Formats: sequence, C-alpha cells, structure tokens
Amino acid sequence: MEQRAITQMEKSKKMEKAEEKFRQQTAIYEKACKEEKDRARKIENRHKYMMGGCVQKYFPEGYNVYEFDEQEMNRIIACAFSFSSVVNMIKTVIKERPAEEQEAENADAENETAETEENDEEEGEENEGGEA
Repeated sequence: MEQRAITQMEKSKKMEKAEEKFRQQTAIYEKACKEEKDRARKIENRHKYMMGGCVQKYFPEGYNVYEFDEQEMNRIIACAFSFSSVVNMIKTVIKERPAEEQEAENADAENETAETEENDEEEGEENEGGEA
C-alpha cells in the first residue's frame, strides 16, 4: 500500500515537471510567433513607406501629396493606371525581373486578383477608384 502511494507521488512530480516544460515551450513558441509577426509588419511598413515616397516623388510640384485623402488618391492613381503606357511599363518591369521573383509575383497577383474581385463585389458603387 505504501509503495503504491510513493509511485503516485513520483508520477505527480513527473507530471508537474512535464507541465512546467510544456508551459515554457508554449511561451517560447508564442514569443517566436510574435517576433515573426513583428518582422513581417516591419517589412510591410518599409514597403508602404517606399511606395508613398515614390508617389510623392513623382507628384506634380505645387501639390502637397499629404493634402489628399485616400479616396482622392485612389481616383488619381486609378486614372494614371488607366493609360496603356503605364500598364505596358508595369508589364515591362515584371518581364525584366529575375525568374524566381516573377513566379512569386505571379502567385501574389493571382491571390490579389481574387481578393480584389471579392472586395469589388462588397463595395459596389461606393468605390470611385475608376472615375477620372
């Protein structure tokens, strides 16, 4: 009888150790996930800032790019992209990329096209992006 009680106590200690290790590993995993999300957000933000800088760089002088709200900028950019020369330049830039980047971009473009079509259906007539 006494021997059985000791075995249960030892098992309990083993379980406690195992649970503590599990909690530690879970904390390590959650920290790694957070760091990965932070890294991805930094990369995304850096790209957003670069894109904004490009828009500002080529905006006509005399206009402050920061005066325009999102809807106005969408209309301006949509108008610019409606020109075939702009579309042709995009295609040219994509063709000049290394092969690995093209494959990744094609996959991203397919995903974005599907998402854009879903968003267009939801927004309906509220989106003035095509007007100019």
